[in-house]
Amino acid sequence: MGCDVAGWFFPDFKYGWLAEEFRTRLPRELDFKIEAQNAERCRSIFKGNKRVKVPDIYAEYTRDRVLVMSFEQGTPVTHVKKMKELGIDLKELS
Repeated sequence: MGCDVAGWFFPDFKYGWLAEEFRTRLPRELDFKIEAQNAERCRSIFKGNKRVKVPDIYAEYTRDRVLVMSFEQGTPVTHVKKMKELGIDLKELS
């Protein structure tokens, strides 16, 4: 209904689909059990790659609104100077 009201007040409003998209997808995006499954899938995909570390998931503590995982020390990709100091090839990284 909210989108219909917006369309009535603002005839040029072309994003009525957005509310439905949020309604259907947002609950899945906020379900941390699904996020834990995605992390495990990433672990499987990168299992042979020593340069990729996926945090350990503590399933016994994870709920749909709480995700418990190990802390992994790292460098944000925005810290370019630090990555260069660590000898990371930025072209290869990208």
